[in-house]
Amino acid sequence: MDTSQTYSLFMATDVACRILGVDPQVMLDTAGLGALPYGQTEMRGTAQQYFDCWNTMEVLSPRPDYVPHLGVAISRGPVIPVFFTLSCAPDMETGLMRLAQFKSLLGPTLMRVFWEGGQLRVEFDSVDARVPMPPSLGALQLVVAVEHMRGAAAHLICPVAAGFDGTEEERRMIAGHLGIMPERSHAAYVAFSPDDAKRRFISENPALWADIEADLRLQLVAQNDRWPMADRVRGALVDLMPAGRTGAEDVALALDISRSTLQRRLRAEGTSYQDVLDSTRRDIAIRYLTKTTLRADAIAQVLGYRDANSFSRSFRRWTGQAPVAFREDQARPVRRHGDTA
Repeated sequence: MDTSQTYSLFMATDVACRILGVDPQVMLDTAGLGALPYGQTEMRGTAQQYFDCWNTMEVLSPRPDYVPHLGVAISRGPVIPVFFTLSCAPDMETGLMRLAQFKSLLGPTLMRVFWEGGQLRVEFDSVDARVPMPPSLGALQLVVAVEHMRGAAAHLICPVAAGFDGTEEERRMIAGHLGIMPERSHAAYVAFSPDDAKRRFISENPALWADIEADLRLQLVAQNDRWPMADRVRGALVDLMPAGRTGAEDVALALDISRSTLQRRLRAEGTSYQDVLDSTRRDIAIRYLTKTTLRADAIAQVLGYRDANSFSRSFRRWTGQAPVAFREDQARPVRRHGDTA
């Protein structure tokens, strides 16, 4: 494995720290990563640095129930596009298979989904056997997976088996939430019954999934310089915007090129950074307004705006309407010629 490969630290610095009430800069300093420019550019780290962040948050967390609290909050809290792989799916098995394709967008963890002994088994592990995943992060993966399944199915799904490499105390910490006592095992895993694996999701949304999948694939190929620069920028923005990082410098760093190179290559394609940013935001905003029930302030956060008012001003500039008015117009049935009121 290429140990220089890096991963977004968004889930650690922007999501987990906010939920736990931990200062991101204090966490980075404590983990020995204080040189990373938090809040200025896209933050990425190696697998070891990523895991160091999680170990440090466990130490700094003011909550003894750190893992279940964080797992439930992540599942019910901020809009994280990768998790639409689950909520848009028709059932658990399909959703987990989709998530496994894009799991690396959330950090240096592998996700395997397969049938074994009549159960649907999901395993989580480090991308590098030389850099083990912290037990607490393994436990968190289990809580997040179960919580997402319950929300998508609107049913109290309980796994039939689970395990991770934690002490008895650590395993008991999440047993109440899972509904089962995890065993001690090298791989973090959770297994579900066939009935639950095929249970229909009430959140199924095939129209939204088609768009989300395209965006997530762009994120995966953003590092491939054979793709058009506009597509690479769009893919990077999907990853960066929820963290509020929408500047050309942020994107250039994420793509490992200079800002001048980024701008020059976009000009050669007949566009500009601002045009790509605006079109990406506009397309995603319209998608969420017409295909989901997300509130305007949640959409604003996904798009990297400071607040809903800033988002509303931009949306008016793009469409001539406020977001709520646009959603209402799109939901109104089209009256055909000759119809009567």
